[in-house]
Amino acid sequence: MVHGKGKALSMKRVAGLLGSLFVGGYLIAGPFFASPKLETDGRVFASSETLRYKVKWLFFRIGTITVNTQNVQDRRDLYRTQITLDSNPDLFFISVHNRYEAVIRSNPIRCESFQSWEVNGDDTLVTRYVFVDSLKRILMAQHMLPADTLVREDVKDSIDRFFDGASLIFLARSLVHRDTSVSVPTLVDFDLFFTDIIFPATVKPVSLGTLDHAVRTRELYGKANFGGKTIGGFSGDFKGWFSDDGAAVPLRAEMSITLGTVDVQLEEWKRPNWEPPVISEEP
Repeated sequence: MVHGKGKALSMKRVAGLLGSLFVGGYLIAGPFFASPKLETDGRVFASSETLRYKVKWLFFRIGTITVNTQNVQDRRDLYRTQITLDSNPDLFFISVHNRYEAVIRSNPIRCESFQSWEVNGDDTLVTRYVFVDSLKRILMAQHMLPADTLVREDVKDSIDRFFDGASLIFLARSLVHRDTSVSVPTLVDFDLFFTDIIFPATVKPVSLGTLDHAVRTRELYGKANFGGKTIGGFSGDFKGWFSDDGAAVPLRAEMSITLGTVDVQLEEWKRPNWEPPVISEEP
């Protein structure tokens, strides 16, 4: 059991973990690890999509993740995804209000650029990643606002494509109906590790608190191999469940941390002509 100040510190660590790993700084970079033939026809992309998730740790709702994706005007193959992470205002000892934005190419799926704004008191850490296709290079830099102080910068060469958290999820959406697995070099906070993801193509019923009936899903599971270390308390193990239809909408995710399990669950959605594929009761 965690008490007092220890509870506040632990919950703040969990919220920070979500910001730095689950939606923001969790990047994949490397050669074509998945053949374009494995990727689906792009039905996972919609001209407009908004998904809102509740984030729970133990019995606490620690925050909300909102994912908004729009087609880039006059570019049918590009999509802009904005992710916001806001802590629960009822938890006075946590204050997390971070924003992440990525431009994603749909065929083949990859991140063209990524930028994040992570607030810490009066300071905001801004991280930028830009893929230069002609040079097979990622340009990376971090600045601290409001002084616009350069924190660090680096370059990664010989890269065919890379992923931020949002584009990685779209890649998973495109592969979740396949019986396959991938092992990919993963860039976490300027360090390179490997992440294994398994797509068993199995159908599982999953319950969502907003629906009366279970939803038909496809699952995946995997592990980020941090060389025996944990990052921000994240052990590396994760699971995900996606709607068993052409949209393959992320419905639920679990991440194992040293203090338990973080559960992320879809609670609101807005996507043209889509509703979760519920499993109706038999007559």
